[in-house]
Amino acid sequence: MSAGEVTPELVMELLRPNEVALSPDGSRIVFAVSASFREQGKPIETRLWVGDVGGELRPGEAGALPRFSPDGSRLAFASDRGHEGRLSLRVDDRELGEIPGSVEDIHWSPDGARLLVLAADLGADRAGAQSATKIQEAGAEQQDPKVLRPALFWRRLWLVDAATGDTRDVTPEGVNVFEVGWTGGKAVAVCTDEPSESAWYDAWVGLIDLDAPAVERVHTPKWQLQAPRISPGGQVAFVEGFSSDRGTLAGTVNVLGRGPIAPELHATWIEFADEDTLWVAGYRGAGTFAGRLSLDGSYEELAGGELTLGPRYSPGLAVSADGSRAAATCESADEAAEVVLWEDGKRRTLTNLNAEVAPRLANIDWRAYRWSSYDGLEIEGLLALPRGDVNGPRPLVVLVHGGPTGAWSWMFAPAPGLVQLLASEGYATLLPNVRGSVGWGPEFAEANLGDMGGGDFQDILTGIDALVRDGIVDDRRVAITGGSYGGFMACWAVTQTDRFAAAIPEAVVTDWVSFHSTTNIGQFDRLYLQADPYDAQGDYTRRSPVYHAGKSRTPTLILHGEDDLCTPLSQAVEFYKALVEAGCETELVVYPREGHGWTEREHQIDSWNRTRDWLARHL
Repeated sequence: MSAGEVTPELVMELLRPNEVALSPDGSRIVFAVSASFREQGKPIETRLWVGDVGGELRPGEAGALPRFSPDGSRLAFASDRGHEGRLSLRVDDRELGEIPGSVEDIHWSPDGARLLVLAADLGADRAGAQSATKIQEAGAEQQDPKVLRPALFWRRLWLVDAATGDTRDVTPEGVNVFEVGWTGGKAVAVCTDEPSESAWYDAWVGLIDLDAPAVERVHTPKWQLQAPRISPGGQVAFVEGFSSDRGTLAGTVNVLGRGPIAPELHATWIEFADEDTLWVAGYRGAGTFAGRLSLDGSYEELAGGELTLGPRYSPGLAVSADGSRAAATCESADEAAEVVLWEDGKRRTLTNLNAEVAPRLANIDWRAYRWSSYDGLEIEGLLALPRGDVNGPRPLVVLVHGGPTGAWSWMFAPAPGLVQLLASEGYATLLPNVRGSVGWGPEFAEANLGDMGGGDFQDILTGIDALVRDGIVDDRRVAITGGSYGGFMACWAVTQTDRFAAAIPEAVVTDWVSFHSTTNIGQFDRLYLQADPYDAQGDYTRRSPVYHAGKSRTPTLILHGEDDLCTPLSQAVEFYKALVEAGCETELVVYPREGHGWTEREHQIDSWNRTRDWLARHL
């Protein structure tokens, strides 16, 4: 079946497998499968598929975070059945424990007698990569009036008896836990002294005695932390790296007492295989990798290349206890996401979730595209051309990723599906991995520190120059779009140059001064700008698009979610009004009930229709 007309309705038929778990003996598998959209006022539907690795896999209960018990006989997971919006702990067919918050992680004790559960208080913030909205239970009484006060909503640890459901809070006083690892004794965690999203940027590694409960601060990092792990023998490992967003970190594997291991691996996820070895996954260029890392630094690859392994933003694996089998979601530019098993060095695809819809979306010729930036630094991006279109030069849309800690990797439908929709209208799309992106090592990831909108913006302009020089792109018909940091870059672009015929910034930052005072991640701008937010002559004003909006002439369509806590709606309103005063053609579209991006079905359709019409009118 060949690709025909691509519509947002067709893109939304894609299913998104994630969160894979294998039973310890490797015989059974469970994974979550999510829809690409949600209906108004409802969460995205996610169901657990479960079965024997060699048998039929079928959808079961709605749920997430699947975890097999150590003997493989029981399955723990999180579900909002009966209380929409709040995830509770379920084991097999019943809700277990008395956890007042929403479950975010689950660990079994080695004997299967207890579970350690990480849960966020209702009212806590989700990370930007998870919509940047409040965690709320549907139908629950809302605060009226709304009161803002520091340290109201925490992330806590709960110990649950697997037989009786008896539950106790084992969080040390005054400690917020963002991530946890546990193998039955002490737990290791990414901890903060207060619970805000902004506090995550100053997190530390804590070793928690659950019986006391008490915490020992065992590592204070230079940068940010992810994937804390502890072996049965008590060894502590974690990933440390420079990062813009919780849940998207890529950095270097560290083992407490040993220091960094294999810094050439840009890791996102680790797990102890034994006392001498870690499983590891991460980014390599625009691709990903997974394999086994010895504590002496030697590495053996299991899988890798021009593909994306594991969850979006954070590649990872599920591995059997003896390491003979591993599983993960896997996709590439030509293959939609499916669940894949590795055994005896061979790869086998276990699912065909997207077998029918994927061929109908195969309308792109993908290629890696490289160029030298203004200072000689080599930049790599992904270039998507309409399949079979040999005519040129073409109109171009530059799609800037968020973060900026992030990367465009080899995926079937990035952004999600926007590139296929653009190709169906005849546009080429450049997805640039500018300086600051992950996958090219720590130095490259840190290269826009204190220089947002500087070298990284020049990377984009020189990429366009190269495409024009190569006869691929029409210099007069270039647009720029992107969300979050990509939204900032699109706004910044129209205040710095008239090169773009149109701009469509989404989930924007336009005024770093007001952003610092209104966002839930105020430490982010301090980290990246390396400046004082209250210095009227400093980079907070110099690097803010709104202060330069008077120069803008590029037609600019701004799209924003009304409930976004990360990049508040006021950022979009400020820029919209500044562009109006400048006499620049502009329009602001606000999506109710949406956070950092939009997932409601009708909003996705509306967003594409407006994007298509704006581009058609100006390119």
